[in-house]
Amino acid sequence: MFNRRQVLHGGAGALMAALLPLEMGHAKGEKNKELVILTWSDYLDPEVLQEFETSKGVTIRQVSFDSDQARDQLVVRKGSDAFDIMVVNSINLPVYARQNWLTPIDTSKIANSTHLESRWLADAEYSGKLFGIPYFWGNIGLGYREDLVATPPTGWLDFFRPAEGLHGRLNAMATNRELFGIALKALGYSVNSEKPEELEEAEKLLLQQKAHVKSYIYLDINKESPLVTGEIAMAMLYNGDALKLQEFNNKTNYINPKEGSAMWVDYLALGTGSARRELAMAFLNFMQDPTIAMRNAQSLHFATPNREALRLSSPAYRNNPIIFPPEEVLRLSETIRPVAARTQRRINDVVARLLR
Repeated sequence: MFNRRQVLHGGAGALMAALLPLEMGHAKGEKNKELVILTWSDYLDPEVLQEFETSKGVTIRQVSFDSDQARDQLVVRKGSDAFDIMVVNSINLPVYARQNWLTPIDTSKIANSTHLESRWLADAEYSGKLFGIPYFWGNIGLGYREDLVATPPTGWLDFFRPAEGLHGRLNAMATNRELFGIALKALGYSVNSEKPEELEEAEKLLLQQKAHVKSYIYLDINKESPLVTGEIAMAMLYNGDALKLQEFNNKTNYINPKEGSAMWVDYLALGTGSARRELAMAFLNFMQDPTIAMRNAQSLHFATPNREALRLSSPAYRNNPIIFPPEEVLRLSETIRPVAARTQRRINDVVARLLR
C-alpha cells in the first residue's frame, strides 16, 4: 500500500519484536510445515488464514512491520529466503526485484489469477516478468474525531496548518514519499514533483507542522488506538483503516481532502530462496479464490482487485465511497512514482529531521 523508503523510523520496538521469532528458530521438520508471511499488522483476516492452515495442515507465521523502512530492514537483516511471502507496494516492487529479493510469479500456476483485473497487474511487472499478485488498493485521507475537532477538515492544509486546539494532537506518517508527497499535494503540486522550488515549499510546510505532531508512527488499528481513545484528534490514514477504527469509536470520521491524494496498490510477492515455494503458490491461489478474496476484503475494508470477488460482495461494501473513492476523488489523486536519486535523498533527509 505504501511508499516508504530507507530511513527506519520510530518502529524499532516493532522491528525487534518481529525479529525475535526468526532468531529463535524451529526444528527443520517444523519449518517445512510453516508459511512465513512478512506483512502489515492485522492485514489478513484471521478466519481466512485459519481456513488455509486447516486445509493444508500447516501453520502461518506472520512477521509484521509498521513502515516500509522497517520491512526493508527486516529483509536486509534476515535475507529474502527468510520470508515465503511479502507484502510489497507498487513503488517498491521493482526495487525488490532489482535486489533479487523476489522470485517471478508464473500465473499459469495460479488458476484464480484469472479473476484479477488486468489494470492492477501493470505495475507488478519488471523486465518483462511478473513479481506480485495484486492484493488491495486504496488511497490516503484524513481521519479525525468529530467530537474533538471544532471545525471539520476539508483539505490537507487543515492538517498541515492546524487550528490552535489541535496542537500536539496530530498523527502523521513517517513514510518518506507519502508524507512528502501529501505535503506537495496540499500546496497544489504533484506528489511526484521534483522541482526545487516546490520541494522547498513542501519542506517548509512539514517543518512548520512538526511542533503540532504528537507522533510520526502509524496508528494502531485497534480499540487502543490513540484516535479511538482521543489522545489524537486528527491523523493521516489509509482509507480502509479509517473504517476499521469506526468499529471501535463511531465518532471517528474520514474525508478525502479536496486537493486530492496519493493512491497505493499492495502486492503479495514471493521471497527469493523460499524452501516452501509450492505452499506459497498455493496460498496466493487461495487468496484469489473469489469467495475468500471477498471475505478477506470485507473484513479489512480495503478494495479488492478481484472482479469476481467484487461481484460477490455486499452492496454495503462495493458501494462504500471510502473503500471505493468516487471518480472526482480519483481524478485528483496520483500514484506515487520513483524519483531521481538526488530528490529521494532530499526527501529522506527532511523526514529524518522530522523524526529527531
